[in-house]
Amino acid sequence: MAKPFWEADPDAPYATLLRHVETYCHPETGSEAYETLKRRTRRADLDDMRVFKEELRRAVRDPAVLPEGALFKAGAFEDGTDQAFLDRLWRDLYGDEPV
Repeated sequence: MAKPFWEADPDAPYATLLRHVETYCHPETGSEAYETLKRRTRRADLDDMRVFKEELRRAVRDPAVLPEGALFKAGAFEDGTDQAFLDRLWRDLYGDEPV
């Protein structure tokens, strides 16, 4: 099976967001992984977290920027829509901080 584009090309648009969703948010990774992501988002010194936040911000504003089905493939979420998942993820990670 071919790798998802975000694994095959780490510099592809939204690859950081999708890689982090797959690593930390997929149900098979467990709640400990999600908690690790929450801790990592507080680390301003991590370049990948700055990229992740900016990609997440853009995706929350317009989920259509992501290739169709990519977000669900990465996260296998049960929120119903990409927008609902992205909104919840932003709230969980950044609270009331404006998008």
